[in-house]
Amino acid sequence: MAQQTERVPTIEMREVDETQRCCKFVLRDTDPHVANALRRACIAEVPTIAIDLVNMEINTTVLNDEFIAHRLGLIPLISYKA
Repeated sequence: MAQQTERVPTIEMREVDETQRCCKFVLRDTDPHVANALRRACIAEVPTIAIDLVNMEINTTVLNDEFIAHRLGLIPLISYKA
């Protein structure tokens, strides 16, 4: 039976910017599912805002109201209060 060696993940911090509250790091010697779990946890902690309700008065374009509302919801918004 083949012996499995245990992989020990290592994190190397590249940059830390406390004014922007961000950092860059390198994750090594780990499985993709562990890296994906870390990525998902980081994304879950970021506050987000989005356009939720769109009220069209007059639409003279060839695009449907729902399509325009959907596209407006995809615009990334930045808020320093969120």
